[in-house]
Amino acid sequence: MAPNPIPADHLIAPFGDRRSQRRLEVVGHLWGALDIMEPARVVDISLGGVLVESPVAVPPGSEQPIQLTVDGQPILVDARVCHIRRAPIVNAGRASYFVGYEFVSLPAALAEALE
Repeated sequence: MAPNPIPADHLIAPFGDRRSQRRLEVVGHLWGALDIMEPARVVDISLGGVLVESPVAVPPGSEQPIQLTVDGQPILVDARVCHIRRAPIVNAGRASYFVGYEFVSLPAALAEALE
């Protein structure tokens, strides 16, 4: 049998743990956040908040940035989820949700557009 022409340090590691960094086990609860820019329909809006129909369910009480487009310009708003309920109609086989957000901070450009 001929010797393997590939040096041992160039062989692919076997399946299993191939991570190069040490991992720590989480004891208890540790939460992360994802910023997912997913298109959502604005149902209604006021100076206090916005109701959107979203394909993504988000947890009540969480804070998330929302990007609204006003006069063709994107405006980023920090908002807190006040309530969420499943929409009664399924669109294209996907569930959607009515999500009520309270604005945490209101940019001047959005306040002007809403007045």
